[in-house]
Amino acid sequence: MIDVPTLLAVLSLDCLVIAATVFATRVGRMQHGQASWVVALLTQSAAMLLFIAMALTPPGMATIVANMVLLSASLSLFAASMAAFAERPLPRLLLVLPPVLLGIQHAIYADDFITRALASNAVLAFQLALCAWPLMRTSDTGSARYRWMVLGSFVLGSISTLLRLAELLVAPERLPDLSVGEPINAMSFLLNHVNLIVGNLGIALMHRERSRANAERLVARDALTELFNRRSFTQQAARELLRAERGGQPVSVLVVDPDHFRQINARFGPLAGDRVLCQLAHDITTTLRGQDLCARISADEFAVLLPDTSLEGAAVLAERMRAQCGAQPVGPDLVHFTVSIGVAEALPGERDPAPLLARAQTALAQAKQAGRNRVARAEVAA
Repeated sequence: MIDVPTLLAVLSLDCLVIAATVFATRVGRMQHGQASWVVALLTQSAAMLLFIAMALTPPGMATIVANMVLLSASLSLFAASMAAFAERPLPRLLLVLPPVLLGIQHAIYADDFITRALASNAVLAFQLALCAWPLMRTSDTGSARYRWMVLGSFVLGSISTLLRLAELLVAPERLPDLSVGEPINAMSFLLNHVNLIVGNLGIALMHRERSRANAERLVARDALTELFNRRSFTQQAARELLRAERGGQPVSVLVVDPDHFRQINARFGPLAGDRVLCQLAHDITTTLRGQDLCARISADEFAVLLPDTSLEGAAVLAERMRAQCGAQPVGPDLVHFTVSIGVAEALPGERDPAPLLARAQTALAQAKQAGRNRVARAEVAA
């Protein structure tokens, strides 16, 4: 038969090793609930050590209460960690109340194992379900496969605890204290060990996937406006030009630039200039269709890729965009601005977006020279 104290020691050591690994790799960079995760593991490790003490010597009331408070607190911390990761906050009362109530209940019924076991299994099953709840509500699809791995771990733990609760209700005399070296306890701790490894591996993979997605987003997006950057625009425009060539569909590009942007910066300051750029990004994107792509390609230039759009259609959209951009004053300084827009259409067989973008920028320069606050089309070679 597997020795229960040995299993408990392995569980405690596993928690310590995982917590130490997470802390060592993320020290100074804890985010998305990782700090709560580490503390939850340390708390659970301490709870396992108290289980060992209870298995080796008759426990006193203080040990019984401390053990259950630590175990319940570890699940509250896991729930807080999952809520932070999913960005779905849980009411603080749901996190604080279970360990407090279990501590009080275990202090009152320290000599009544059945009553203590009924309360603890019911509350712990609820807490395990609470850990899973935020992950079921998140809209983050980037870590979906790992999220289900963690969800399964918490749900399995909750079901296992509920089964133990049902056994207590039906035949309490057949279910020994967890600290007793009985086969059912050995199997329970063995399953918990597997669950611990699978669940924490899933949590680690979720965080890794989130970090990778954030890194890709930083590479592909402009930090100020959160639009795509020039590199991403060029890559996606090249793919769109290839698709358009195969399907015989037109593709057009707009280049949008706020008029007198240097004067805005000089008069109102760079913060006001940033507000103008953010407002311009918002105004542009609200006029676009779902398949259109907007990017910030330089300090004050924005490019818009318009699939399945001819030069004529792009010019109509550009006029609508010009009228909308800067319609409302921006920021506490009430900065007013207008925009000039250059429009160009891809030539038949054109695969490189650079010449297309250059023609739109040339058209933009013509709009500036003609007096600004207008749309100019790129000349099409005969």
